[in-house]
Amino acid sequence: MSNYDLEEDVLLKYQICLSFIFIITILISISLSYNAMMDFEKKEKFYSDEEEQLILRMNRIVSFLVALGFILINIYDKAIKEKYNLDNDTSSLQILASLFTMISSLIALYVAFNSNGLFTSNENPEI
Repeated sequence: MSNYDLEEDVLLKYQICLSFIFIITILISISLSYNAMMDFEKKEKFYSDEEEQLILRMNRIVSFLVALGFILINIYDKAIKEKYNLDNDTSSLQILASLFTMISSLIALYVAFNSNGLFTSNENPEI
């Protein structure tokens, strides 16, 4: 294996790890949605309101860190391709896509810390 292959291999391992963590955050989001559905149906919930908020906030923090990890991987990947004089036409687009993902996760994190409930209807009780 060349040095390029070794460096790309390390990046792929990081991407797999981050993807696995992202799948876990999706499963947690599904459990939070199911918990809210149980609340709407007046059935016993898995989490109390305080636990729900804490889990939501922690989940959004992890999602933001995953998005940050992906943008760092894409930046490092571009640097590796430049180092070995390889074609990196799409590297800038991957970085831009990761940047948009990170911005959206940052907005979701902001909303999680500045709202009182999981849904916007909980934020506006007069609706």
